[in-house]
Amino acid sequence: MRKFSILLFSLMFALVMSLVGSASAGDPVKKLKMQSAYPPGDATYDVHTVETAKLIENASGGKIKIDLFTPGALCDVKEMVNAVSRGMLDIAAIYGPAYAGSVPVADFEGGLPFSWVSMDQVIELFWDSKYRVIDTIRAGWDKKNIHYLVPNACGSYPFNLNFPLEKISDFKGHKIRAMGSAGKWLQLAGASPVPLPGAEIYMALKLGTVDGTPFPPMGLETLKFKEVVKYMVFPGLVTPPQTCIIINKDVWKSLPEEARKTLGNEKTLKDHYVKCGNAYKARDDAALETAYKYGLKGSTMADDQLKEGRKLAVQVWDEVAEKDPFAKKAIETLKRFLTDKGQL
Repeated sequence: MRKFSILLFSLMFALVMSLVGSASAGDPVKKLKMQSAYPPGDATYDVHTVETAKLIENASGGKIKIDLFTPGALCDVKEMVNAVSRGMLDIAAIYGPAYAGSVPVADFEGGLPFSWVSMDQVIELFWDSKYRVIDTIRAGWDKKNIHYLVPNACGSYPFNLNFPLEKISDFKGHKIRAMGSAGKWLQLAGASPVPLPGAEIYMALKLGTVDGTPFPPMGLETLKFKEVVKYMVFPGLVTPPQTCIIINKDVWKSLPEEARKTLGNEKTLKDHYVKCGNAYKARDDAALETAYKYGLKGSTMADDQLKEGRKLAVQVWDEVAEKDPFAKKAIETLKRFLTDKGQL
């Protein structure tokens, strides 16, 4: 009888444990929807969107699966911030300045004219304890019920021109395709800014409708600018310009604690920023190598001209600073940072 009782208990224990195991194995994986404002083929999709999805999934230990969607698949690109704010989208990869009307500090984090010149500068400005401008940026997004996760370094934003440029004053009298803060800076530099969508730039350059445009080097290949551009001047308006990853605040709070801990770790985010930034830059470098063989001439602005350009840019920055307290604080931090570096 005693042996039978022991056997029965063993069988019951095994059954209970198997049920617990199967329940654990059957726990549903949390699915999140992530839409990119950029299509496959663009590095912001291929690199930043894809790699950030992997980062979040890995941080969750397999408890989260992210479904990726292309521009317009779930909502219009113009509505992506509102969609994330309301929870229609869980995560988005966007160009922040496109939504500066509702989140003014986004104009700053995307890269204002002559603000920074390298990924190293962004890392110091965003995360170093002396500046930590990422805290200000996050506070600015928070009012939209959005957690700003990380910026995405997008190579560089040099001037693609059909005339040589040695001094800022050389812009005078030229028509340059640009919009927003870039257009305002070019106007201060003496150029005439011409708003044009990306798809129309090639023919405008070919026909002389415009004499140049700030644009990432990969456009030399993807948009065939190498056929219609003679000069490329670095660092251009800003290096690197930036997109960013945003997450619905309620979704962020619902992530497993270990995932939030990993995704809140500064080293993790900085390493991710550099890794993705270098992958993006590799595409730019490949396009430049081909374009130089094609006949493109490259040059770098002298330090005194960078300072001259930055003096003009301050007027643009100050306009952004007037939009809300978060933008103002970010601009004040930027000025302090550049003054510390002897660049302002």
